[in-house]
Amino acid sequence: MTHQLTIIGLGNYGLDELPVSIYKLIQQQAKIYVRTKNHPVIAQLEGIAIESFDDVYEAHETFEPVYQAITERLFEYAQHEDIVYAVPGHPRVAETTTQLLLQNALKHNVAVKVLGGRSFIDDVFEAVDVDPNDGFTMLDATALTVDMLNPRTATVITQVYSDMVAGNLKLSLMERYPDDFEVMVVDGAHQGGAQVTRCPIYALDHDVTYTNLTSVFVPKVTDETALYGDFDYADQVIARLVDDEHGCPWDKVQTHQTLKRYLLEETYELFEAIDNEDDWHMIEELGDILLQVLLHTNIGRKEGYMDTREVVV
Repeated sequence: MTHQLTIIGLGNYGLDELPVSIYKLIQQQAKIYVRTKNHPVIAQLEGIAIESFDDVYEAHETFEPVYQAITERLFEYAQHEDIVYAVPGHPRVAETTTQLLLQNALKHNVAVKVLGGRSFIDDVFEAVDVDPNDGFTMLDATALTVDMLNPRTATVITQVYSDMVAGNLKLSLMERYPDDFEVMVVDGAHQGGAQVTRCPIYALDHDVTYTNLTSVFVPKVTDETALYGDFDYADQVIARLVDDEHGCPWDKVQTHQTLKRYLLEETYELFEAIDNEDDWHMIEELGDILLQVLLHTNIGRKEGYMDTREVVV
């Protein structure tokens, strides 16, 4: 017999913000399983047995084995009876255990059903007074790498639950944003409000309190000077310079032939810097050579037979 494993979302705050359908389902249960007891709704439930997986977190140093162990235990319980598993927020938003349960349900002969809950995303954007329709990226702080960051769009970073996670996040953000770029630390976002702390990136791990309900909101960059180290931005600038209508008078008339001598000159200057073991001069000359590459690729793009991405690939 196939039993059902129902995943429900507890939302971001207390019982007052829990959907009525989810609350009724909880009240019909003698027992529910929860990823963590550290949630306002759990503290308000009465007359229901609660089994959490907080012990699993304590047994592992990283999240991947934690989520794997939780799903394995849930599948084991669901071999014998229908069960309900509750997670913070919405089960389909930034919830790895939901993904693992859905991916492996057939293998374990368990029917997995996902019921909604209130996602924290709406409340975070309400707290920071930004329209999500302008576009955003959502990332997990515990799995974030620098290449995932896109300064051109707003970014919501979840799982910022401790000073250590905030410190690691700070270092990653400083690779793509100015050190003093202002971000917002949003804690306990719910319909009634949130605790919002503004601080520069370099101070993310200074005098800010973090909980399991904390996210960091990074606004999109509007000051172009903050994008000077961004490759795509550099490519776009050169594309404008060689544009036949709006480009620079010198750049827009250049061809591959007219640029040959400049590439050769910059290459010899790089050789000289290498021979002199002059790192700063090497950085400068490599930048000049990159400029030549971007000029050639954007001339090719303008004429319709190549672009920068083809060269990178």
